[in-house]
Amino acid sequence: MALVISQITSLTKDTRADAFLADDNSALVYREKVKKIFGLSDPLVIAVVAKDSIFTPEGLNAVQAVTDVVMDLNNIDPDGITSLATENNIFGTQEGMEVEPFYEYEIESQAEALAVRDAIRDFPLYQGSLVAQDESATLVVAELLDEKLVEQSYDDMVIAMNELTLPQGIQLYVAGEGAVSGYLGSYIDADAKRLNPLAGVIITLIVFIAFVRFGPIIMGNLVIAASVLMTIGVMAFVGVPFYVITNALPVILIGISVADSIHIYSEYFERRALYPNESIKESIIQTMMEMWRPITLTTLTTVAGFMGLYFAAYMPPFKFFGLFTAVGVSVAWFYSLVVLPAAMSLIKTEVRPGFAAKVRSQKHDMTARFMVFLGRITVRFAKSILALSLVIFVLGLFAASHLVVDEERIKTFHPSEALYVADEVINSRFDGSNYLDIVVNTQDIEGIFDLEVLAKMEALQVYAEGLDYVEGSTSLIDYLKQMNRSLNDGDKAFYRLPQDQDLIAQFFLLYSASAEPTDFEEEVDYDYQRANIRLTLNNGSYVNTKEVVEDLQSYLDKQFNDDKVNATLTGRVTLNYHWIKDLGESHFFGMGIALLLVLIVSSLLLKSPVAGFYTLIPVAMSILLVYSSMVLFSISLGIGTSMFAAVAIGLGVDFAIHTIERMRALYQVEKDMKKTFARFYPSTGRALLFNLLAIALGFGVLISSKVVPLNNFGAIVAISVVTSFLFSLTLLPALIMLFRPKFILQEKAVKSGVRLSNATPLLLVGVVGAGLFYQDKAQASQDDTALPDANWIVEQINHVEEGRQSSSKLSMTLIDRRGKVRQRETVSFRQYVGLEKQTVLYYLSPRNVKNTAFLIHDFPEAERDDDQWLYLPALRKARRISASDRGDYFLGTDFSYEDIKKEGKFETADFKFKTLAKETLNGVETIKLEAMPIDKKTSRELGYGRQEVWVDPSNWIIQKAEYWDIKMNPLKTLTISDIRKVEGIWTRHNLKMVNHKTGHSSEFIFSDMNYSKKIKNSVFTRQALSRGAPK
Repeated sequence: MALVISQITSLTKDTRADAFLADDNSALVYREKVKKIFGLSDPLVIAVVAKDSIFTPEGLNAVQAVTDVVMDLNNIDPDGITSLATENNIFGTQEGMEVEPFYEYEIESQAEALAVRDAIRDFPLYQGSLVAQDESATLVVAELLDEKLVEQSYDDMVIAMNELTLPQGIQLYVAGEGAVSGYLGSYIDADAKRLNPLAGVIITLIVFIAFVRFGPIIMGNLVIAASVLMTIGVMAFVGVPFYVITNALPVILIGISVADSIHIYSEYFERRALYPNESIKESIIQTMMEMWRPITLTTLTTVAGFMGLYFAAYMPPFKFFGLFTAVGVSVAWFYSLVVLPAAMSLIKTEVRPGFAAKVRSQKHDMTARFMVFLGRITVRFAKSILALSLVIFVLGLFAASHLVVDEERIKTFHPSEALYVADEVINSRFDGSNYLDIVVNTQDIEGIFDLEVLAKMEALQVYAEGLDYVEGSTSLIDYLKQMNRSLNDGDKAFYRLPQDQDLIAQFFLLYSASAEPTDFEEEVDYDYQRANIRLTLNNGSYVNTKEVVEDLQSYLDKQFNDDKVNATLTGRVTLNYHWIKDLGESHFFGMGIALLLVLIVSSLLLKSPVAGFYTLIPVAMSILLVYSSMVLFSISLGIGTSMFAAVAIGLGVDFAIHTIERMRALYQVEKDMKKTFARFYPSTGRALLFNLLAIALGFGVLISSKVVPLNNFGAIVAISVVTSFLFSLTLLPALIMLFRPKFILQEKAVKSGVRLSNATPLLLVGVVGAGLFYQDKAQASQDDTALPDANWIVEQINHVEEGRQSSSKLSMTLIDRRGKVRQRETVSFRQYVGLEKQTVLYYLSPRNVKNTAFLIHDFPEAERDDDQWLYLPALRKARRISASDRGDYFLGTDFSYEDIKKEGKFETADFKFKTLAKETLNGVETIKLEAMPIDKKTSRELGYGRQEVWVDPSNWIIQKAEYWDIKMNPLKTLTISDIRKVEGIWTRHNLKMVNHKTGHSSEFIFSDMNYSKKIKNSVFTRQALSRGAPK
């Protein structure tokens, strides 16, 4: 026992919505595939809500403050934060397209705030998604670095938001699917810590009231502890996690475990009262001789009921709930029949004198009198009870056909919970918090650029947005429309898809001029062969989203899918649809399996199929009565209610088994039905009443649960158990009285039962082995005093000759985290005019971007923005692009503009330098140097919080560099190879940058380097871009 219980510390939790689908479920498998393709994740979302408008100095400055705080939290990707304070505005001008932040500094006037408002009003992409339609609120969306740490990240965020000082009238709400997953674990823990002790206290009080002795209390709690702790220990040992619904398992086991103790002590105390001269040891033996059979019978039928849930359920949480409840029931049986009698012989608890006197004088206490009264009602009105039961049967069948299946994940939480309130705020003010993804697949690489495919996608979005509860959609289409408008002087008439396939490809190149290479990862894959359309719904209820999913699937089948393109539904809403839609069918199938197993087991054990059928009548009637109640009070069939039938069967059948087993035993003694009833109700009936109180009040504890599915589950099971008890002690005896079945009357029924003395439940436990590997790393220390001065080293690096002009071929190889490759061939020219650096780059391939050209005039003055121009052959126009920040990504690669501009050198005003060590790198003796930005502002501009470089002192060329982001998370690694002299100038021919966050990498290979060939000044003008690369 101790060994098994010791495993509890290794128990894990799985509160994901995906846990309700088997790992091999096709919908889940496809969803995981889509996650990998598009880099989708479940973020944390903060709603910043103002009393009237968010577009005030107070509102926008609050957004900036929230963004800054979130950026500093652990496990939050600082590059994965989306808010008004981080996003850029894309708009058209007479010269081209401008990309600049909505605002960078503290907003000081209402006029500045209104300028931001006007920019958002002119940017359809963010309306309803980032900013509420009524402009009263906005969102801050934070991506996680490691989703396994979501619980701690959510806690950190809530604490940080609570500590933030906000202007009057500004409120914060933390929500999102990431928040649900993050909070649910601690929510369940807190609920369990409150419920389980409360259930234990209630059960203890019931046992004390029943016997007014401490012995039964101690032993009852021993059986409870063994059953609950060993079951959870076995779960941990075999690697089964603790699911949302597992919270109900300890409460169920508490009620079931104590029931056997109540029956054993009831029989024991009654015997001590009737046979006071009998030794305690003999009383215990005789008690167990009398009780082992009904306890074993009820255990096996209860196990059969829960195993029905295990065999029928298709959702892992339900399957394991049924399996491990059966395990716990078996443990309780073993301790009740083996450990409990042994302990009773040691404790030697005596019957209460008052109770003994009543038993001997045939006087009854209040509970026994109540049961006697119930017996008289049953005998007197047997036919009426049967007639009423038939009415309930018919109504129950009718109600069962009208049950409504529904579930909504956020309703796992109590409506008073902050997370629930936050979800309500987002759904009421924004497009919603529920996502449905439509993955569009084409047959060819760059098939998404096909105009017919894009037109179909646009039509699909229009259709989807016309469906109920779909408030918005986002896809590649929206970005293309915005870029098309921006490159046509911002004319709203051009907010439409361009009609040139090559132009579309060039738009993406244009966007990448200052964007991260993974910017469109959630909208399109690396080969432009698949695209994702994300729909946003303001309601996650299955009843409401069911028609959305089915209507969309019908549209795809009839109007979208063909030989060229097809689409598949996925996303959270779709996944929920797939596991909930079969909930009703699974419920009735599970109930049928449980009833069948109980029928088979009870028929075999009672040696009578008719007796087996009789045992089912009370539980079947109770379930039908519950169905009627659910329909009457509009209670839907969901997570918490769908498994009640199998559980009710497993629990309720005990009453029927005890009734039948005890009645036929008493009848063999009395040979008279009325006398049988007279003895049954005050003794066995009383014990069953306390059994009922233990189970019903135990489940009643779940009614106070803040986990709403458990709340519903507890209430319905409590009702079904109470009605099972009533039907077992009214309808079942009424049937026995009216029809006098042979299994009650025949004497051989008692004597010819199946031998069960050697029968024990069989538990198969798998052993999970784990290995722990470790590796020690030793690092040689260097004596700093022997190292060159860091600033002197930087001087040498910055004085490396690079030539006043150069030309070369540049091959760019871009590889995403899945190994997909994009190849771009270019030719570049560079020259210095004074201190001004001029660079032009022409694309030679692929075909759809051939002759696209990019021109940069890099001015030495820090306060002066660079000039950037992009020539698009499909438009036959050069468009101005706003100057990029130093830390922006260069043309969709993993290099930043600062990396390209400095060409392996440092801006000394930006850093503090330190020499770290001398190290051998690839056989070359290098000096390791650290570069730290001088302040936070510079760090954010560069996008780096720290750099380490390895420098070859023979040529002062950097051989390798490591980069960290502004929160000191590993970011990128640069390796430089094939370093050789060209025309006397040390030249880097191969540069490879790997981004550790995104898994993306970029490799530049330079060839045909020339430093002496004269380049005309006219090459570096906007007018020359349309003429193509000079020969």
